[in-house]
Amino acid sequence: MSDLPSLIYDLALILISAGLITLLFKWLKQPLVLGYIVAGIIAGPYLDLLPMTVVDTANIQTWADIGVIFLLFALGLEFSFKRLVSVGKTAFVTASVAVIGMMLLGFLVGRMLGWTPINCLFLGGMLSMSSTTIIIKAFNDLNLMDQPYTKLVFGVLVVEDLVAVILMVLLSTISVSKELNGTELLLSIGRLVFFLALWFIFGIFLIPTFLKKARNLMNEETLLIFSIGLCLGMVIIAVKTGFSAALGAFIMGSVLSETIDAKRIEKLVEPLKNFFGAIFFVSVGMMVQPAIIVEYARPVGLLILTVIIGQTVFTTIGFLISGQTLETSLKSGFSLAQIGEFAFIIASLGISLGVTESFLYPVVIAVSVCTIFTTPYIMKLADPTYRFLSKHLPQKWIQKLDHPREKKDVSTDRNAWHVLLRGSLMYMLVLLTVVIAIYFLSTGYIYPFLQQHLSGMAASVLTFFVTVLALAPFLRAMMSNNVESSAVLNLWMEKPSNRKFLLMLVGVRFFAVLITLLVLTNKFFQIPFYINVIFTIIIFLFILKSKWLLRRFWKLESHFLINLNEQQMESNLRKIEANKGVMQLSDMAKNHWLDFKLYTCAYRLKNDCPFIGKRISELHIRSEYNLMIIRIRTRDNDYMNIPSGDYLIQEGDSLRLAGKKSQLRRLQEDELLTMEFVNHSFMTLHGFSKLEYARKKKEERITCAGIPLSKQSPLAGKNLIESNIGAKTKCLIIGLERDGKQIVNPGASTIIEAGDVVWLIGEEKPVSRHIEENVYFI
Repeated sequence: MSDLPSLIYDLALILISAGLITLLFKWLKQPLVLGYIVAGIIAGPYLDLLPMTVVDTANIQTWADIGVIFLLFALGLEFSFKRLVSVGKTAFVTASVAVIGMMLLGFLVGRMLGWTPINCLFLGGMLSMSSTTIIIKAFNDLNLMDQPYTKLVFGVLVVEDLVAVILMVLLSTISVSKELNGTELLLSIGRLVFFLALWFIFGIFLIPTFLKKARNLMNEETLLIFSIGLCLGMVIIAVKTGFSAALGAFIMGSVLSETIDAKRIEKLVEPLKNFFGAIFFVSVGMMVQPAIIVEYARPVGLLILTVIIGQTVFTTIGFLISGQTLETSLKSGFSLAQIGEFAFIIASLGISLGVTESFLYPVVIAVSVCTIFTTPYIMKLADPTYRFLSKHLPQKWIQKLDHPREKKDVSTDRNAWHVLLRGSLMYMLVLLTVVIAIYFLSTGYIYPFLQQHLSGMAASVLTFFVTVLALAPFLRAMMSNNVESSAVLNLWMEKPSNRKFLLMLVGVRFFAVLITLLVLTNKFFQIPFYINVIFTIIIFLFILKSKWLLRRFWKLESHFLINLNEQQMESNLRKIEANKGVMQLSDMAKNHWLDFKLYTCAYRLKNDCPFIGKRISELHIRSEYNLMIIRIRTRDNDYMNIPSGDYLIQEGDSLRLAGKKSQLRRLQEDELLTMEFVNHSFMTLHGFSKLEYARKKKEERITCAGIPLSKQSPLAGKNLIESNIGAKTKCLIIGLERDGKQIVNPGASTIIEAGDVVWLIGEEKPVSRHIEENVYFI
């Protein structure tokens, strides 16, 4: 046993001391994080309280780095980009005010103490992030978790978590360049945003699909191994592209958080997070030098006051600016008066980069320990502070602060422009991210590889056509009016003056595609400029005329949106069912979706069929038979999905009807002599199901999806006529699930209620749009 590696001795010492100290802190009802830090101080090399100390600090630092990776991975699993959007203006405004204010205050206090600019910059970053772990613990201890303002606090913490990850990247960039260059900083931010968007888009597109296909093969063990492998793989990619390992772990966690398996993965990873996280926090304590804390006692005291007063004041101001009342703002602001885990991580980053001085680390640890300890007591001061201000501030001020002004009504025209421009900008940014990624992949990897195996011209031609083929669906989408088409139509019809701006937007999209193609042709072919332009225009026109490319993009887009929203839909359905008491959780797996089968039959109309020469709205098929026409095949073999009520049925048409088997049989018996049965199929509605009718390439696939609605969903509170789904998006509502009961083919006057599960049938793109609009806001 004398030949045991030093790492075994060090881990035994760390874990035994951490276990005993945390038991003591648990008994004292103090946060475990403090226990880990104290255990690190006791086991560290700067105090001789134990007969032995850590032998190999380098090994422990490696394990601590792994701890940071797992902490950020677990944070990503709890994070959600949809949740980030849902926290609203209050969280973004408050977090922005708090982070910017504390960064500036920390920098100024550091300069006042005579510290170097880089030390002050890192100090500002450390002082600007409140501790999620400590706040959750304090809310639970004080029984405040059910208070309305706690949701606002957690919203701010979500934004701060994301800002902290970005801040680590920016601090690393500034540390390497040794100066604060505005241009370089903007380029770094742009590069960071590009890679964040790229990793998220491709991660959501690929990983949930793989997990769904491999779900039957994955038990708890294989899912854990696969998840950790993805995490470490993303860490390697992030480091190779010039970012931190922590960012890679966070990104992969946030991608996995959008999958149905997110909760399972989070539960499986938790023991690893706890183990390596404990080692990280103990290593933080091991680097604390008590002698330095004594030497810097006055700066420590000043920084403690800076954190408590600064965080309280800035966050309270942020909440007030965002429209919250004085009482809510004070209670929320007093909850955020501490620094925690991100302060340790940023401090470790400064040490690893060799840019911060040795005294800063123990000073910040001491400040964090003190502010963590004072957190519950600071929270209790919110009510007395509010009462004091209510008595001493002018009543006009109090009335104004306690009754924030309501938002003014925004004109319909202005709101339509806001919706259009925001949607178009986000849409273009996503498409440009994919286009740029494909371009750099082609020119940076594919082209050099082909040059090694083919002649120069052959490599150029082959790479060019492969790149154009990969880019074409996304370029076609950039040229199409694919975002908020109803808003575009309303603006076009409302004012003639709107039209020139709408045409200008179209021109900008077309110009972006032309420039992209021009750059691409210029990259691979050394030809005269005018020939390059002619060649570019030909390709441009080919892409513009291609409907196949647009359908291909819609398929890709639908796949992405389904992956992005499926986990949210699963979660919301469970909440709806649990709140209504429809079924026990153990039965959900069996009865989660509608339990009836939707049959479809195709009928070819004979010459004497009474349907011929009538419009669909005149047939009364839905009212008499409770059936829907979901597709028409004309005598010219053209296909029309979800035809409108104005369609005039002609001789030779074939109708595909959907509904219950008994109703289809009844129609067939009534019209036996005038309709010829062609074929039938059926499907069980389960999640996002697809009706596989597309036997020819030109046919569009029909998709069926169940969408859980909340109060914020655009469909909630409308009847089927008011929703205008058929005319606007060529979809049909084939059923509702309400209070555990199924309503098949609901009538036109049926009110769609919040909490309903609405089943839509239509082409993939419009169904995906409804998923995005209604699930996104839940």
